Amino acid sequence: MPRATDSVGEFTRELLGRGHTTLRAGFERSVRALRLHGVRHWFRRERDAFRQTLKTALACAVAWELAKYLIYHGDPQVHAVLAPVAVLITMQVTIYQTFRRGLQQVAAVVLGVIAALALGAYIELTWYTLSALVIIALIIGRTLRLGTQVNQVATTSLLVYSLGRGYGLERVWDTLLGAGVGIIANAAVAPPTYSSAAAKDLADLADDLAELCREVAKALGSTWDAADARRWLDRSRSLFGDSQDTEEVADQAEEAVRYHPRRSALEAEVNRVDQAAICLSHVAAQLNGLLRGLYDLANGNRGLPAATDVPEALGILLLDAGRALNRFGRLQIPDRDSRQVLEELKVIITAADDHQLSAIEDMLPIGAHAVERWSVHGALLDGVRRMLYELDPVAGPHTLAIPPIAPASVASSST
Repeated sequence: MPRATDSVGEFTRELLGRGHTTLRAGFERSVRALRLHGVRHWFRRERDAFRQTLKTALACAVAWELAKYLIYHGDPQVHAVLAPVAVLITMQVTIYQTFRRGLQQVAAVVLGVIAALALGAYIELTWYTLSALVIIALIIGRTLRLGTQVNQVATTSLLVYSLGRGYGLERVWDTLLGAGVGIIANAAVAPPTYSSAAAKDLADLADDLAELCREVAKALGSTWDAADARRWLDRSRSLFGDSQDTEEVADQAEEAVRYHPRRSALEAEVNRVDQAAICLSHVAAQLNGLLRGLYDLANGNRGLPAATDVPEALGILLLDAGRALNRFGRLQIPDRDSRQVLEELKVIITAADDHQLSAIEDMLPIGAHAVERWSVHGALLDGVRRMLYELDPVAGPHTLAIPPIAPASVASSST
């Protein structure tokens, strides 16, 4: 029987591995974006993230200084860290959630102070009174539906219980000040729309899908086996999960404009991002189905002998899909090259129509299991055709996913 420490060690290694994988994936995405689109477009992708980071840092500094002089009267021995903490908790959300989370945080702290002062006058701090205090505080937080701030009630109660009434009052004032600064900064200074964050995620997802399409297309033109098909399918399933996460970010963008001062001007962009998220979700699902077909073919599923021969035109169409995805993702963050990028996307889709005709002519297997193989090849071809149809900026179902591009944006492409 394995020791508990072994299980803990494995769990720790798994967590560290996931963190390493996430960091590596983020770094690789940044490098790929730089390589594909250049420094200027990469900076445009990251511009809103830089702005929000700088705004949050400045708001924390303001909260620190205000707390130091208004609450602690400039005492150099006091470090007013709780006000900046309240800013951080409050600001990393939409305007609607900023108000909601700020109120929840203040309510949680006040309730925690009240609970600690009420019980602290009658009981002594021991392990069982501490447990009782935590239980009561958590019940209060959940009963009042304080969301992510439920644990703040218990945390504040324990700190006040152990550090005294004076700390409790200071914590309340710190939280009020920090939450107030966070709300004002988030609502008044470049309010976050999350449509830009969603557009960046969509651009990254499109590049990921394009890279997988290109990898599979190149392999189909040479040598591949069941192990390759398994790896492609696993990657595709992961990207489909990413597409669901991206749809959630698009939903957050819809919420972000609820109390935004420029709501009417931003709604069109939010709707566009939502359409783009749906488009890439469909493309990811279709690519996943196509790669499952290749996996079944390579492993001899569906009663067919294992084989890795597919129409050569299928690889060409996958290359078309990869190129179209690259342009579609680039368009999600408009810049001065967007007009040319859009024209390139139209040319790719038009050329793919001719490649589809070639693929249909190629799809005439002969010999044993010819009919069954024709059925599988037809499904593969139909999958990639559906992907291209989803990305079609003229006749596809998601034309609203393409941002409006002014004629003045015509310029030479950097890709």
